[in-house]
Amino acid sequence: MQITYVLELLEPTKRKQNIFFNNIAEVVKNRQAIADKLKAGETKLSSADFKEHNLPSAVKNQNIREVKVLFRLFEKSDSKKDNIDFKKNQPICYNNQNYKIDGHIISIPLYTSKCQRFAFPVKQTKRFKELQEHIENGSKLGKASLFYKRGKWYFAVSVDLPQEKNNNPNTMGIDIGLRQLAVASIKNSAGKEINRQFFNGKEAGFIRKKYRSLRRELGQAKKINSIRNINDKEQRWMTDLNHKISRRLVNLAVQEKVGIIVMEDLENIRQSAHSLNRADRNLHNWTFYQLQQFIEYKAELAGIKVKYINPKHTSQRCSKCGKVKKVNRKVNLYSCQCGNHIHSDLNASRNIAHLGQQSA
Repeated sequence: MQITYVLELLEPTKRKQNIFFNNIAEVVKNRQAIADKLKAGETKLSSADFKEHNLPSAVKNQNIREVKVLFRLFEKSDSKKDNIDFKKNQPICYNNQNYKIDGHIISIPLYTSKCQRFAFPVKQTKRFKELQEHIENGSKLGKASLFYKRGKWYFAVSVDLPQEKNNNPNTMGIDIGLRQLAVASIKNSAGKEINRQFFNGKEAGFIRKKYRSLRRELGQAKKINSIRNINDKEQRWMTDLNHKISRRLVNLAVQEKVGIIVMEDLENIRQSAHSLNRADRNLHNWTFYQLQQFIEYKAELAGIKVKYINPKHTSQRCSKCGKVKKVNRKVNLYSCQCGNHIHSDLNASRNIAHLGQQSA
């Protein structure tokens, strides 16, 4: 499997920042020129076709590969635009032959008056140490990109990791929602629940309300930069929480010998958010997709398969007798005539696990 590590560079000198920005400006021009040639029917392209752009040949060739993929997607879309257009802040992309990581130093080719290599130190975070461990263990590096975001420079590196496999018999069903961010039910091969775990959404709801109130006040005061800063802070908080939840879930799965994790399609979550009251809709922008992606890649690293199922009736079906009645679910309680009276999200997670076992 392939995962991406986003590394923050230590603040570069003004001279190097100017070189970065000049190269990004050239990347924008180069990508647009490539798209124009593709639109004109020219498909056999190389860096020699774009001598007017001051970029290393490695960057031009990578741009050609990137834009060809984007152009194929553009042709399949129903866009009314004449061609792809590129925003000013484009990443500078490299294949794994054109950059080097030596300790905490990254070396990449950039263009000034001539093409040369530049070295940049990165912040030595936990994520960077994880990447170094993968490199030391012989994992193959993939594509990388240099980009600028909100006043900081980042270097994103993809790495191919060997995927472990296990034949563990147990199944974990995970229901992702608003009031409970995640509820897990683990069943053995006989269909008996052997463990469960809840992740309450109250703290996340409080944070969302807090930042929503701040945005309203700052919006009235027309403090746009301050709004961007708190958006970034909120996003970092939510991302950190998603990492913690996904790590605890996967650790539990490993502990309980889970061979497959089952989750719902995200569309159901987006729809359910509209049906809740105003307070709950503060969580509507919760990064459900991100949480599922974090669970998926952590699970795959542990050799656990991940499966997505059709969410139809998972919240309305009784996990004990199998009858489907919408009225049985009332907010946090699922109550069925068969005597099944449990938390509604736990009922859903049990159904998800059961459906995963049926389709295995």
